[in-house]
Amino acid sequence: MNVDAKAGLEVSQLIDLIDWDKTSLGSKNSWSETLQTSVNICLHATFPTVIMWGPEMSQLYNDGFSNVIGLKHPAALGQSAVETWKEFWPEVGEMLHAILRDGESFQLENRPFEMNRTGTPEMCYFTISCSPIFDSANTVKGIFATVVETTEIKSTERQRRKQAEENEIRLRMVIQSTHIGTWDYYPLTGELNWSDECKKIYAIPERTNLDFETFAKQIHEEDRTFVNHEIQKSMLPEGDGNYDIQYRILRFGSEEIRWIRAQGKVFFNDEKQPERFIGTVVDITEQRNIEEVLKENELKSRLAMEASGMGSFVWEVPKSNFQFSATLAEMFGYKDVSGLRQQDFTDRIHPDDRETRLKAHQRAFETGTLFYEARVVWPDESIHWIRLNGKLLYDNKGLPSQMFGTTQDITRQKAEERELEKLVNERTLSLERNNRALKRSEEQYHRVIAEVQDYAIILLDPNGIIRTWNKGAEKIKGYSEAEIVGKHFSVFYLPEDQERKLPHQLITEAERSGRAIHEGWRVRKDGSRFWGSITITALHNAKDEIIGFSKVTRDLTDKKNAEDQLLEYTRQLEVKNKELEQFAYVASHDLQEPLRKIQTFSGIIQQKNSSEEAVAKYLSKIDIAALRLSQLVKSLLDYSRLSNVNLYEDSVDLNLVLENVKNDFELVIEEKKVQIISTPLPTIKGMTIQLGQLFANLIGNAIKFSKDIPVIHIAHRSVPKKEVKNNPGNLGHDVYAEISFRDNGIGFEQKFESKIFTIFQRLHARHEFEGTGIGLALCKRIMLHHDGYITCESSPGKGATFYLYFPDEIVSK
Repeated sequence: MNVDAKAGLEVSQLIDLIDWDKTSLGSKNSWSETLQTSVNICLHATFPTVIMWGPEMSQLYNDGFSNVIGLKHPAALGQSAVETWKEFWPEVGEMLHAILRDGESFQLENRPFEMNRTGTPEMCYFTISCSPIFDSANTVKGIFATVVETTEIKSTERQRRKQAEENEIRLRMVIQSTHIGTWDYYPLTGELNWSDECKKIYAIPERTNLDFETFAKQIHEEDRTFVNHEIQKSMLPEGDGNYDIQYRILRFGSEEIRWIRAQGKVFFNDEKQPERFIGTVVDITEQRNIEEVLKENELKSRLAMEASGMGSFVWEVPKSNFQFSATLAEMFGYKDVSGLRQQDFTDRIHPDDRETRLKAHQRAFETGTLFYEARVVWPDESIHWIRLNGKLLYDNKGLPSQMFGTTQDITRQKAEERELEKLVNERTLSLERNNRALKRSEEQYHRVIAEVQDYAIILLDPNGIIRTWNKGAEKIKGYSEAEIVGKHFSVFYLPEDQERKLPHQLITEAERSGRAIHEGWRVRKDGSRFWGSITITALHNAKDEIIGFSKVTRDLTDKKNAEDQLLEYTRQLEVKNKELEQFAYVASHDLQEPLRKIQTFSGIIQQKNSSEEAVAKYLSKIDIAALRLSQLVKSLLDYSRLSNVNLYEDSVDLNLVLENVKNDFELVIEEKKVQIISTPLPTIKGMTIQLGQLFANLIGNAIKFSKDIPVIHIAHRSVPKKEVKNNPGNLGHDVYAEISFRDNGIGFEQKFESKIFTIFQRLHARHEFEGTGIGLALCKRIMLHHDGYITCESSPGKGATFYLYFPDEIVSK
């Protein structure tokens, strides 16, 4: 039978199967009576037991011990204990030999041993008891041992110890975070330990020797006897060991008096001696001062109430001593006040109200405040109402010591309340009738509101959530009632208005001022915009609390468009006026100059003494002046025609526009070896002729104002409004198509950027660079016609870059 099969049998069965002849114990039939009796006792023991027999200490054990040694079973049966008990042998080996030698017993309690009984080393705890086995001749033949494992008990003890340590750390941290001092006193040794906060309360210097005598000296002289009595009382064995008192101290080294509250618990040893006394102290000086002020104020208040016709009383709770004023006795129907007790007043309480009084007193002992109203029955059986207010005070032990209060005759007030209640009931019935009529009116009003179509009239809750929706709102904003009720009214506002929290600002203004008025663009359900004029009015309840808002919206889009068109006409008129001024300037200066030359040279020719050579010379000058005049007139015509041409939005491929301009400049490009480098350009909606003039002017300028071989880079990209160069701040679109013309020409100073786009404004003399001064002004007008923007960046000698910005909306996708 293999080892695993044997391991499944009970030890008694295994003992019968083992061939003992191969062991030092010999044949089982030859075992002595002492050994057989010992084995029988071992096998029937209810706890782990092992027999170690003979000098070799051969082992026989029961099922309980097989669980202790784990994987060493069943090989350990008949095996020497030296082999089986390797982990124990350094500590128990000598003692086991001493038993065989001298017959001395021994016991080891909760001893730790590292064992490998399951395949993994582990720390185990055992209590081992070993005794000698004597034969009939009183000779030691073996050892009888019990091995009880206490590992689980020790583990539980460690866990409890660890939990206790953690709890102590947590408690210490909590105490340190408060103004509570802690102390620890050992009455048997006189040792006294105080926390830093405790020393701070008593103002004890750091290096002061602390003992009970030092503590006692700090107690106020008038409270010393009381404190000592309470300490001794808490340490009596028949008591519960609890300690909770209030007393005065003198802070160390001064005459400053402080009130403290000390709480503690006494722990007793087995002999019922107070072994340890721990507790806390808290400075309650401020609390006591407040209580004293309250007592004084309450006394003054009681006297004032007596003077005003109120009754008053003082009840000394521990002594059951009841003091009362004559006014109080009168309220209870007593004329003779001599010999009256508290019970005499209680007897006059109406039988139906005595339970009310009892419960009020019970609450007073829980909360410290007494209040109730009750009826009093006078001897003539008349009924009188009283109202009683009281306050409960406590002694330095926290026990009720005194109750004082006032009584007021409220009989007349109760009668007035009954009369008022009657009037209220009558008024309530009237209001109910009026409310029903009002409800019908409100229903009619809401039906009228719901049918209005020229105004959007809605109600919002205090958070701006839509609660009602009329036909006008559906007509103006496009939402049905089912689609919009329950949503926030900010859905009607543009994203940029939502981002700057305009809806919240309007609600806040209505809360603060009662009303908010605003005009601006709003969004319909289909995404289209309309110009709305809104009024938000705060709605209040009877307590002047805001319960919501009414919001009225008018669609003023037509009015807004008319106003914008009028503004645009005004702006165009201003532009026209400026252009007329510029035309006047041209007529008086630029156009006059070539005319004066023609007139002057014609006059010279008309002189009789002019030679043919002079005539030819001046005729040539007249031709030049006439050509200059023709160019000016043509440029002016181009400029003026541009303002009169309607913008037909055709799809214009700017790549084709660029190719056409390059063809027009073919001879100049070939002559000056011009390089034009371009990325793919977009297709936009506009006028082909105007866009051709635009590209021609920009490319012509780049060629004209270049002293080296002209190199022109043309590029396109899409940019947000915030990235537009030299942004003027009034751009009306969010995204623009940017087309840049960068040259390597002579450039100019950036401060002249706005000047170059003005008609007839030149930065260079005509003898340096030819031109009329109208080209860039023409470019600016073309960009305006396309709702765009043109600007430039440059520096002298480093060329210039012109930027064209077309609204992304006119770019074909």
